[in-house]
Amino acid sequence: MKRVLIIHTGGTFGMTPAEPDKTLQPGKIERHLDEYIPSIRELAEITIKIPFNLDSSNIGPHEWKRLYSLIREEMNEYDGMVIIHGTDTLVYSAAALSFLLLDLNKPLILTGAQRPLSALRSDAHGNLINSVELATYDIPEVLICFGNKLFRGNRTKKMSIESFQSFDSPNYPPLATIGLGVHLNSHYILRKKQRLTLKPEFDSGILSLRLFPGLRAEIFLPLLNERLRAVVIDGFGAGNLPAVTDEWFDFIALARRKDKLVFVGSQSAHGRSDLSLYAAGRLAQKAGASSLTDMTREAALVKLMLLLGNMVDQDRVLHYMLSPLAGESGETD
Repeated sequence: MKRVLIIHTGGTFGMTPAEPDKTLQPGKIERHLDEYIPSIRELAEITIKIPFNLDSSNIGPHEWKRLYSLIREEMNEYDGMVIIHGTDTLVYSAAALSFLLLDLNKPLILTGAQRPLSALRSDAHGNLINSVELATYDIPEVLICFGNKLFRGNRTKKMSIESFQSFDSPNYPPLATIGLGVHLNSHYILRKKQRLTLKPEFDSGILSLRLFPGLRAEIFLPLLNERLRAVVIDGFGAGNLPAVTDEWFDFIALARRKDKLVFVGSQSAHGRSDLSLYAAGRLAQKAGASSLTDMTREAALVKLMLLLGNMVDQDRVLHYMLSPLAGESGETD
């Protein structure tokens, strides 16, 4: 029987309602698994570890480092690993681990739940059963399993706070769909990754802006200080910026003169930003901005944090931001 490590980090999955107001509180995950899903041990020999138990809104670079260290210590002992994680920042953690574990040769699957394991009509049962089963497959990637689908982790976005089908991969096909059986889309599994070693060091000196009509660039000028290292702008459509005046292009040019990298993505989930497509995008490109193409906003921010934490040279950061490391951008494999 194959061996699977379950790493529990918190979130709705293992919560239990506490009296008197039924507020959700962390439960004892191993006891809950044996009580509510005893059959899961028929799929694999399971070991459970709990490095921390947090609402995922509180999970960030510090916890990513702890997860990375634990996975590095344990990965040779298991055929696959499953991380139970709160849904709110699950895609950020998946992206971070995908860039840190470029040499991964087995499945690392993140999952969670919209309703706790102890609740009626909980989606936790199916999500974990599917994740453990798929962790025994030959899929050497960081993945997200949710709502009977398996996605590449750094291509995934949370699309709903209510639906059991709350995650989707807008610009990349699911790697598997689960029904009566498992349909594996083997063609889309990532087999080639960049040969790059990144330490779990993150620099959050990034200004992330989401444009809306009427937003003025001038209010962000004081933020172009020494601490800031990069600017990420969510533009309109294919990455367009308002062009009635030159203020946004002047802002980009000033940021570049101050040695800040500038990237422009799209507010649309589907499709890719392409600064060469329209005049407004070309003006941003001329001012010094680079396109995030079809990377999700979450993956782009985490990737940039990691590259800035590992590299001083701007040209190297720019090169690797525009080069796929773990299948996070580009055409289907």
